Amino acid sequence: MKKVSLVHLKPDHKGKISEIIGGAGLQNRLMSMGLYVGKEITKLSYIGLRGPVVIRVGRSVLALGHGMAAKIIVEAE
Repeated sequence: MKKVSLVHLKPDHKGKISEIIGGAGLQNRLMSMGLYVGKEITKLSYIGLRGPVVIRVGRSVLALGHGMAAKIIVEAE
């Protein structure tokens, strides 16, 4: 499996979060949304030119900003 940023994961592909590059504030914010190391996610869509990234986590659908999504490293399947 290769490690890529969530921004570079292709739509409709699954991955497991392997690393979150950021401080405690970012990690706590993502944790409150259900995103943490080891969690499986599915990227649903991406609006180009630094737009939001839409992902599915469990039964929830979340839209993350480009900057936040770039700091989430996933192991692509």
